[in-house]
Amino acid sequence: MSSKVLITGASVAGNTLAWWLGRAGFDVTVVERAPAFRDGGQNVDVRGVGRAVMRQMGLEESALAQGTGEEGTAWVEADSRIAAQFLTDELERDGPTAEMEILRGDLSRLLYDGARERARYRFGDHVVAIDQSGESADVSFASGTSERYDAVIVAEGVGSATRELVFAGENRPRWMDMTIAYFTIPRTADDDRRWRWYHAPGGRSVSLRPDRHGTTRAMLTVQKPPEGEEEWGGDWQKAWLAETFADAGWQAPRVLAGMRDTPDFYLDVLRQVRMERWSAGRVALCGDSAWCVTPLGGVGTTLAVTGARVLAGELTRARDVPAAFAAYEQAMRPMVEKAQGVPKLVPRLANPQSRAGIRLLHAALALASQPAVTAVTGRLFGGGDAAEPDLSHYPAPGATDAPPASETIDAKAADPGGWSSVAALGLVGLVLGASAVLGRRNAPDRTHPNIRRWYQRLDKPDITPPDAVFGAVWPALEAGLAVGGYRLLRRPSSGRRDAAVALWLANSAMIGGWSELFFRRQRLGASAAASGAMLASGAALVVTAGRVDRTAAATAVPFVGWLGFATLLAERIRRANSARGR
Repeated sequence: MSSKVLITGASVAGNTLAWWLGRAGFDVTVVERAPAFRDGGQNVDVRGVGRAVMRQMGLEESALAQGTGEEGTAWVEADSRIAAQFLTDELERDGPTAEMEILRGDLSRLLYDGARERARYRFGDHVVAIDQSGESADVSFASGTSERYDAVIVAEGVGSATRELVFAGENRPRWMDMTIAYFTIPRTADDDRRWRWYHAPGGRSVSLRPDRHGTTRAMLTVQKPPEGEEEWGGDWQKAWLAETFADAGWQAPRVLAGMRDTPDFYLDVLRQVRMERWSAGRVALCGDSAWCVTPLGGVGTTLAVTGARVLAGELTRARDVPAAFAAYEQAMRPMVEKAQGVPKLVPRLANPQSRAGIRLLHAALALASQPAVTAVTGRLFGGGDAAEPDLSHYPAPGATDAPPASETIDAKAADPGGWSSVAALGLVGLVLGASAVLGRRNAPDRTHPNIRRWYQRLDKPDITPPDAVFGAVWPALEAGLAVGGYRLLRRPSSGRRDAAVALWLANSAMIGGWSELFFRRQRLGASAAASGAMLASGAALVVTAGRVDRTAAATAVPFVGWLGFATLLAERIRRANSARGR
């Protein structure tokens, strides 16, 4: 097998590759455009199969020890009151804050320190040309030197220049309508160990996160279509942010003041890298240069670590370079496509434009963060992910005391994928919150005397349950649908999955629509017809979800059963009161 490999980029994916290939006996060189190793950077996390890779490298405990110490995530009001929060110690599995939460630079340094024992690093240089023949790749560097390699791995960022030398124009970016600025500011006495997230109208948010270096990591986020902000100069970007967040409230003035003098300001317009192929001849892509999923995917660092492990494993065991690249892509594509399946609706939901939208988001998150809800999701949604590659194909080279990556991952480390847990819980909470608002608006109770009097005067058949039964059954059925919706959102993106999610959303929306028709508009015929339509769509949900996730389908069965009874009851009420002219 060929053995001389060039890796471009000394961040997470590049250093992980160098670590594995060096220990497998390859002659490895890493070239990095920066003049020296780059520390710093914002919070990243490693979950699921990525934790298994770190464990196999013997670096899991070191990474945990160097974590940021973040204890959870809190959404705050302008006066710093907590609207909702997820605390790490109270969750049965990783939530918005993962157990392995670490700064990008600290993780890269950990990987770099281990990789440079068996790999050469060339800082302050970069590739300017790659000329491939059948047996090698001739690489020219900006420093004026040239070298021949058996394989070249491009492990750079979303805007990789080296990628364009070989795959010119092949990236079809998917813009996510979100701009984020990252930088470090001085820590103050009221900064705690939580990720504090504040929303302001206009799709704006301010985030503050702890680190272990005595400073605070800040983020400014704007949900809007891209206008080329990533190409602006730093001063222009800062001026735009200062104007955009001038009236945002909370700690925006402090953050903007810290932004002026920060040593590590970085702004990016989020976009996914979409490549139809990850290799050409003896050149392959890995990490963000191949598949950037953006922070919205929730598994970018996990993908970088995992992809590097799989690529190194395939190069170690394959008969030739192209075969290794093909096997690597086949193994990683499912996990990448799943992570890239985040709908563009997510940044809009997570960054509302209006104060009413912010209140609804906070209410949904507060509901989703209740112990009863997180306990149920922790029990039902732990476990592995079929889209993750099987690492048992790649035995660790050399001696290591770390357990094999193929062993069962505990519930805390496992992550079932699909939508990130916070995005899925957020949408589920939003749906439940909207339904609760509509239900409260249309309830036939003492707060709505006109609705209550009308409902009490209706002629009802003997099979009508007491009002208390209705009050208990509907919330239970909606909770069951919510559990099923969460499971569906966490499944790999596919036509069937998306159809099942659409049916779940439609049925959840129809519950509120029915209460509007029956109680507020007092349309007995229309509400009876709507009940029948819900019965049909509920049955369709069970059938469609059953092809994706049987447990999700099972959660909708009681809903359909109750609708059968409710449809019969609604029709009888319509007939009884139509005969009396009501």
